[in-house]
Amino acid sequence: HLSELSINSQGGPSVANMSLSPNLSPDAKQASPLISPLLNDPSCIRTDDEEEVKRKRFPTEKAYFIAKEVATTERTYLKDLEVITSWFQSAVSKEDCMPDTLKNLIFSNFEPLHKFHAGFLKEIEQRLALW
Repeated sequence: HLSELSINSQGGPSVANMSLSPNLSPDAKQASPLISPLLNDPSCIRTDDEEEVKRKRFPTEKAYFIAKEVATTERTYLKDLEVITSWFQSAVSKEDCMPDTLKNLIFSNFEPLHKFHAGFLKEIEQRLALW
């Protein structure tokens, strides 16, 4: 509360002796926002653990979404490779439209490619799960 208020020589108020209650603002109307009861309420305070859980539940990092896109692209590529391997290889074999040496040369690379990309996709998915 204000204990004494006087008018100075310029006609404005001057404070001669002022003491403030710790919970009142200078005009003595309401509590200061710095001493808000919400700041002292433990249920309103976030901890680092809660932030970590929220971050893991809702990752907002750009890198995470890029990694998800890489996984989606890799999954699509792997399915396309399987289609090429099974459908195209069987169609070429039935039609007998190219020599066996050429077929072996072309299709011999599909199995190692498929194996590599299946392992790569698995690795990406594992890392995304741990993100």
